[in-house]
Amino acid sequence: MTAKRSGGYPTIKDISQHAGVSKSLVSRALRGEGHVRESTRQRIVESAVELGYRAHAGARSLAGTSSNTLGFVVTGLFDAFWGEVMFAVDAEAGRRGMRTLYLSSPPDAGGEREVIDRMLEYRVDGLALGLLGRRDAPELEEYADVVPTLALMYDLRSAHYDTLVTDDEAAMASAVSHLAELGHSSIALIGDADMPNVAARSRGYTVEMERRGLGAHICCEPAGFLQADGRQAAGRLLHRPRRPTAIACVNDAQARGAVLAATDCGWRVPDDLSVTGFDDSLYAVAGLPGLTTVRLPRADIGRTAVSMLSDRLNGRDTALVSVLHAELVVRDSSGPAR
Repeated sequence: MTAKRSGGYPTIKDISQHAGVSKSLVSRALRGEGHVRESTRQRIVESAVELGYRAHAGARSLAGTSSNTLGFVVTGLFDAFWGEVMFAVDAEAGRRGMRTLYLSSPPDAGGEREVIDRMLEYRVDGLALGLLGRRDAPELEEYADVVPTLALMYDLRSAHYDTLVTDDEAAMASAVSHLAELGHSSIALIGDADMPNVAARSRGYTVEMERRGLGAHICCEPAGFLQADGRQAAGRLLHRPRRPTAIACVNDAQARGAVLAATDCGWRVPDDLSVTGFDDSLYAVAGLPGLTTVRLPRADIGRTAVSMLSDRLNGRDTALVSVLHAELVVRDSSGPAR
């Protein structure tokens, strides 16, 4: 009788504990890859069989065959931005005769790691990670030791895996420049400079403010990525004695929340407060006023992600960094400073 763990089928973690080896070593052994001593591989396989792992997701890998599948783990996969990216991913993967598998993870380090480990159990041939948690490069390198890995819209670069990002620093600088040219000097930022996926956006804000001699007005308000987070952060900014006349946000959900915060205070956008977003998601156009925002090339992101993973699977062994261009789209949420 197989020894299944309580609550479901055994995982790579269960096998690693049972065999007394690391999860990365378990994954390499189950995939039939090199750099695993034969005695260790045999112990891992025996543990997998004893725990009942071979009967489901591990069967294909124990046989040493390819799944022909690319796995995508994305924090907040429900967001419309990712929906458009994945539409392009599916089209490009299908064109190349490959399949795709998606899992959404919660925005915390422990939850993300659990979901990534679950994805590896499906024996995907390539892994793309679009994360929000505060991870470091060595963590992603662990996965790259197991399967070709792509940091997707997550600017944490390494020689062990590929990175695909947009030129966020320059794009955010263009939003700040737009506001400054409208006469705004007191421009605040809603975002979190410590998050790898938006650090470049925060940096673009700071650099452009200093370049224009507005360093004394730099004001960064940390916040999460949801509309409610933006509303709360903007509310705090707008109740300060010296409130900003413009707010730049690191995504559109925050920006839509900032518009609601202005309404809460009885102010009008853009007459009393200018607001800019980032992404050009549905939040930018599903409401009034339309958001001035940075448009990210979602179709290009999807196609390029598949292309980079496919190249790795076809033998490329050097890490690449691909930076795609983003552009400012001016709508009705930004106007002249009063």
